[in-house]
Amino acid sequence: MDITILYDNTLHDKDLRSDWGFSALVEAYDNTILFDTGAGNSQVLLHNMKAMDVDTKEIDLLVLSHGHQDHTGGLRPFFE
Repeated sequence: MDITILYDNTLHDKDLRSDWGFSALVEAYDNTILFDTGAGNSQVLLHNMKAMDVDTKEIDLLVLSHGHQDHTGGLRPFFE
């Protein structure tokens, strides 16, 4: 199992963006899972996914941990 943080409030790589919220990519059992979508600034999630060569079309499943804005805010732009 591999877990890659896509979106959080701590910046560890100058090529990525940070903001309040959380999203992770979980690769396990031949599935690619997007776990949460970060906060309302969808550009952070989409930018980081592109910078990390994550193809949105390769995601098999989307899991939302709970309904707070910092975990669901990027949901609509992700599907656009």
